[in-house]
Amino acid sequence: MSQNQATPKMRKMSVEDQGCFMIIAETCHSDQRLAYPNSARVLAGLTSHIVNRFMEADTVEACLAEIFGDGELLDHAISNVTSVAKATNYPGNLYTLLQYIPCSDKVTAMQIVATIEYVCTEILALAGAVSEKLQDQPQWKTDKREVYEDYPTIRPSDLKAAVASDAELKRAFGALFKV
Repeated sequence: MSQNQATPKMRKMSVEDQGCFMIIAETCHSDQRLAYPNSARVLAGLTSHIVNRFMEADTVEACLAEIFGDGELLDHAISNVTSVAKATNYPGNLYTLLQYIPCSDKVTAMQIVATIEYVCTEILALAGAVSEKLQDQPQWKTDKREVYEDYPTIRPSDLKAAVASDAELKRAFGALFKV
């Protein structure tokens, strides 16, 4: 569990922040909400990870490059995030995140939210592969659990291993997880 690697000092999100992100991660895509609870938990951790990286970023483009690497996916991400961040009437629950975002003076909260939305969408597009690698079990809207600690705990290293071992996931998220 020791982290002796040279990593930039980042502001850690509180448990309450992570709880908020977890709920939003599930509800911002209502067609897949609660479909894969383990994956939803991973989205919360991934969201926290993204926000912490943005706290050290000089530009949104630099942070997106760190997340997606170089190539077509990066170009699409920059285009998407830039256009969404400029919009003043973006629909959806993601706006409720703005008050919780610890933004820096170089990257706006809306840029961070747009990135979270984009990354979550990309992960949900690969949800089948993620859930298979995490041995996640589908839980649909009829699932009444509200205590998220009841869900199996998925560590960041579990998701990193899933990304490393799956060609499609590695191509999409290899840069983010350094695999």
